[in-house]
Amino acid sequence: VDAALQSGSPQVRELTGADRQLVLRALRVDHPDVRVLLTVHDETRLHRLERVRRDFVSNVSHELRTPVTAVRLLAETLESGGLDDAAAAADFVHRIGLEATHMEQIVEELLELSTIESGLRPLSSERVHVAELLSTVDRLRPLAEDKEVAIDIEVSPGTPDILGDASRLGQVVRNLVHNAIKFTPAGGRIDVRASPGDEGSVVIVCRDTGVGIAPTDLQRVFERFWKADSSRQRDGEGSGLGLAIVRHVVEAHGGSVSVESEPRKGTEFTVRLPAVPPGA
Repeated sequence: VDAALQSGSPQVRELTGADRQLVLRALRVDHPDVRVLLTVHDETRLHRLERVRRDFVSNVSHELRTPVTAVRLLAETLESGGLDDAAAAADFVHRIGLEATHMEQIVEELLELSTIESGLRPLSSERVHVAELLSTVDRLRPLAEDKEVAIDIEVSPGTPDILGDASRLGQVVRNLVHNAIKFTPAGGRIDVRASPGDEGSVVIVCRDTGVGIAPTDLQRVFERFWKADSSRQRDGEGSGLGLAIVRHVVEAHGGSVSVESEPRKGTEFTVRLPAVPPGA
């Protein structure tokens, strides 16, 4: 205010607190009762969105850099004589295909997450039979068998139907089971249970005997691109988007998802979704 009075020029100052970002603007005015016009703008949300945007760009760049670099190095090896060895060339081509599939997965899940968040493709509303919903996990059984991991599915008697988007809810269940397969060693098991919940809800639990998650990491598992330490990545890289999609789809249905885990003992995800009202 003093600077505006003395200089006659508009003055701008930023105040940054622990959880607030304020911008103050002072302007000297010619008025008998008012000498300075002072405005305060709360730009906390704007700065937060900008930070999210920067983090998003940084994360996407980081996730794509690894497979792109791998493809480039493999291609250079082939160009520099790798084609002369048929077996080695076939292996390089196979690995290039794997890296390309990884990049495709990242892009597809980014588009899926963006579509969910933007609401550009509204959720359909249909009666979803829980037993049929959980049966979509059968698509993942070959992957589990390759890792020697058992999958058991059980739907408790009296479990009501869910009103929602069957395709998206199937994606939720499969993402949870796929995540469990990745982090469960050979000889382990994954249990998927559905039962009636409180206050007209359906509870779906996905429990595994995998490597578990450290307590300090639990609050971050639903963040996009977040991955735990190397002990939870030993069985291959994922996109880091699967659980973020789970959270957004569940919340879009008016439900909730939570996680409990203990290192080296396993992880349990619990999804609660609104059930079809009785008599509906």
